[in-house]
Amino acid sequence: MYSKLRLTAAVMLGLFFLALPVAASSDELQAGKGNLKNPLSLQDALQRIFSSPALKAASENVAIQNGLLRQAGLLPNPFFTVEVENFGGRNEFTSFDSAETTLSVNQLIELGGKRGDRKSLAAQEKSLTELDFQIRKQDLVLETMKAFSAVLAAQERLNQATQLLELAEKGFQTVIDRIEAGKVSPVQKLRASVEKNMARNALEGARRELVQARLRLAALWGDPEPGFGVAVGAFGELQDPPDWKELQSLLQETPDVKRWETELFRKRAKLSLERANSIPDVTLSFGVRNFSATDEEAFVAGMEVPLSVFDRNQGGREAAQAGLSQALARRDAEIARLSAALRSTYQKLLSTYRQARTIKQEIMPAAEQANEATQIGYREGKFDFLEALDAQRTLFDVKARYIDAFSAYHEARLNVMRLAGRITSVSF
Repeated sequence: MYSKLRLTAAVMLGLFFLALPVAASSDELQAGKGNLKNPLSLQDALQRIFSSPALKAASENVAIQNGLLRQAGLLPNPFFTVEVENFGGRNEFTSFDSAETTLSVNQLIELGGKRGDRKSLAAQEKSLTELDFQIRKQDLVLETMKAFSAVLAAQERLNQATQLLELAEKGFQTVIDRIEAGKVSPVQKLRASVEKNMARNALEGARRELVQARLRLAALWGDPEPGFGVAVGAFGELQDPPDWKELQSLLQETPDVKRWETELFRKRAKLSLERANSIPDVTLSFGVRNFSATDEEAFVAGMEVPLSVFDRNQGGREAAQAGLSQALARRDAEIARLSAALRSTYQKLLSTYRQARTIKQEIMPAAEQANEATQIGYREGKFDFLEALDAQRTLFDVKARYIDAFSAYHEARLNVMRLAGRITSVSF
């Protein structure tokens, strides 16, 4: 009874996997394999990112701030006025015979150091924009490296899926040979067929996963289609984690931390400007007045000073002071967050490093030896088909865990180096 149930289940599984689509289009296969004549290294990918539209758009913000800094240092323009008096009235004032015409030039004189404060504020805003650009650049580098690592992992999975299918086909042929020799039951042919179709379906899934990973990488530099070949990198290489104390010292020099120090300078410059704005400016004027009745001229001069009775820029100073206090609190909170994130990510790096090293140095060799011995024993009739199949599945399960472990290790390593401001020093 038990053997009949196992046979029925095997038949159903065989029919199910035979019904699954197993053939990919020629375009998908080509995209999955890549162009062997045009390999892509990590440095090639980064060069494409550095010339991408996204990074170019971010760099224009610096150019904008350069213009604003130049504008902030300019003096106010003088203005020219024309004033005509004593015309269009009655008697002797009916025409322009008694008119008085005044031509004058007026100049606003800024007091309290407003121009210097404006320049200081614009300079801090420019520095802030430059740091924002550095942060954006490092974020793009991090995203590119993660996408590049994902392509390497997808290539590894495709290679392993190809090997698994080859082994499944060899196993299927071995079962056929043993059935013809009368050494095993014909039921094992159906089991081997199920295993072969499962491996074929896994191969197509790995191909499509690689296609998607390549598309995501190419999209980062603005290409709708991958214009590169196979990604070249040392996916299975382990590097010792960096020293924790060194990482802590590097954190203080990152653009993410420096940005908040610059933000404090900007807020202080803003407060200084608002304080200067509470001091009224003076407008000086000088001109010439013509008296039409006597056809004589005389000079005129004047000074205009606002009276700070109601508006002494109280609200502007209050808002600037509150903005400085807010920036101090946000700076402390952000540094605490970055420090905690670095500590957490570093612990994850240590964990993934140990896992990847254990799988590579201990588990993988043992699984390969066990599978090789089992397959030899099966061909010699020492083990049955299920034992050989179990050893093969164990090996490829370990290989899948190997790829997952190294993917997690690379992601943690990239995150740590990004938080430490050293993402550009990472290589594959």
